[in-house]
Amino acid sequence: MTLAQNSVFLNYHNLGYNPQFGINKVHPSIFRDHINIVNNAIDSNPELKVGITFDDGYEGVFDHAFELLSKSSVDSKIVFPITDYIGRYNEWDSTFLLNRYKHLSNEQIKLMHGAGWEIGSHTKSHRYLGALNSKEIKLELRESKDILEQLTGDAVNSIAPPFGLLNQRVYDEFVEAGYTRIYVQKHDSALESESGSIIIRNNIYSIDRNTNIINKLAGSLREKRKEDRITALNVITRSINSHTI
Repeated sequence: MTLAQNSVFLNYHNLGYNPQFGINKVHPSIFRDHINIVNNAIDSNPELKVGITFDDGYEGVFDHAFELLSKSSVDSKIVFPITDYIGRYNEWDSTFLLNRYKHLSNEQIKLMHGAGWEIGSHTKSHRYLGALNSKEIKLELRESKDILEQLTGDAVNSIAPPFGLLNQRVYDEFVEAGYTRIYVQKHDSALESESGSIIIRNNIYSIDRNTNIINKLAGSLREKRKEDRITALNVITRSINSHTI
């Protein structure tokens, strides 16, 4: 299962106005600039397919992206909620006293799904899957899938592993759990089967401006190396979250 080579996926986390410790929250006005660039790129190249995804499922996505993207030229819009935290605050995260945010509610998720957004899984509790045993991984994958399918009334085929990383053991668990599309930032040589596509995304950070988005849409290796370096710095947060229950 291979997507067209001219498909580009841009991944965001949170959108909002207040300051945050870290670089995962993008200001709404900057986000609007990004989407204008995406719309113009698609208009000038109709063969270009751009997907916008959101990990964690924060309420800011509903407030600042739902209406904008629903009217855009974006090919696919996907949000990946953490099912244990639907309608709750982000106690799973290292908030550093500044990063306390609410997640999407059941009703907001249903509204987005009804408007054509895809709902995927970001697991049950946002624990780092690479540190879990097979039984724990199965629980994270299957319970989150069941909850979202009951909520939306549709099959949940897409998943984004916490921290955007994938190895062969975790990939095999995804396929066994029934996921057919796995969205990541990078993977450690996981071999793709016919049952599950590995889709590489470009992470977007608060430091990214218009030029960065243009370069990401063009497949810039420099941008991808920057993203990989930032992803590598997640090791401390991964360690904390692997023990969170």
